[in-house]
Amino acid sequence: MPHADPPLDDAEEDAFLELFNLSFGKAAATLSEMVDAEVSLALPCFALLPRADVARLLRDLYGASIRMVYLPHRFVFDGGEDLPGTAVLLIRATEVTHFLEALYGTPIPEEMAMRVEEEAFRSAADILLYTCISSLSAFFASEIVSDNPVYFKGSPEDLPSHPLIGEGQGDLLLLRFDFKLIEKEVAGSLLTWLDGGHLPSLRAEIARYITRCLG
Repeated sequence: MPHADPPLDDAEEDAFLELFNLSFGKAAATLSEMVDAEVSLALPCFALLPRADVARLLRDLYGASIRMVYLPHRFVFDGGEDLPGTAVLLIRATEVTHFLEALYGTPIPEEMAMRVEEEAFRSAADILLYTCISSLSAFFASEIVSDNPVYFKGSPEDLPSHPLIGEGQGDLLLLRFDFKLIEKEVAGSLLTWLDGGHLPSLRAEIARYITRCLG
């Protein structure tokens, strides 16, 4: 749901989307290698979203049961400023088995799928999400500090009090790329949200990126 007052002007938003297009593109290429299939990426969706609306958005998009792995991280810039964020790999619960079969390259019995699901998701997401945020960190010319990836299985309604949402008071800058694994019957999303309370830091880094590109 777009915010009434856009957080970035047109030039800033174009640069912001370019950065994430490049970063998510690298993650998609990595995913394609992992599953030996073509990955189709939809156009990115960008919004400033109240924290209280995250669960409703995820339910509207993905239904009452989801699987996700999220990676909390911070971009640390010269001068000590930082920008907290969370990168997310999300799959509909109904497509979990198809995703596991794509990863393993073979049919997975239901009993085995239940045993390996968390480990497989966590391993895949660790590579994909770190590929994305490390690429973005390089574009920002920043350091990056990340936690271990965390697996979540359940209803979006369980998320408002979950650490995934974070403890800040401001809105979240949400960027979402939907993807499909061609001929694998799998659709999901790569998302990232950044703490809107750190918007001045983000705008400053976007300005530096634009200056470097023009230079």
